[in-house]
Amino acid sequence: MDIGGIHNRKGKAMNLIKKNASRREFVQGITTGAMGAAAAGYLGGANIAAAQSTTQTCTEKITVVNPLGTPPPVTLKAQAPRLDTLDGKTIYLLSNGYPNSENVLHEMTDWFKANYPKTTFEYRHMPSAMGGRADPALWEEMKEKADAMIIGIGH
Repeated sequence: MDIGGIHNRKGKAMNLIKKNASRREFVQGITTGAMGAAAAGYLGGANIAAAQSTTQTCTEKITVVNPLGTPPPVTLKAQAPRLDTLDGKTIYLLSNGYPNSENVLHEMTDWFKANYPKTTFEYRHMPSAMGGRADPALWEEMKEKADAMIIGIGH
């Protein structure tokens, strides 16, 4: 089989790809071969049928499966209603362990305390990004005491 080759005017196969070619050389050879065959056919100087006769046909069939499958239907949930005011509320600021997320949340906590003195802010560090699954006690505490929460992630 003459991979990437075309035939010159005398019918001699010209190989455009070296043996053990790099990926770049292979792509260049394939591109050059396709463009050369197209140009030769356009100019009428090459026998395209002769060039195509050197390719082998594959009779083996394969089955291709879509890896995405069929996703389950999505049930949308409404967002939590906004608080009408922060005065008298308790807001939890959670760091979920990504690098530097705690720095941002400490700055936010300081800003909120300076600008909303009637609001209670609680900073907590979750042991992992899994939220309630990783620390059910924290989740229960927030269900009882929190009016809202802010989860800060790094990056």
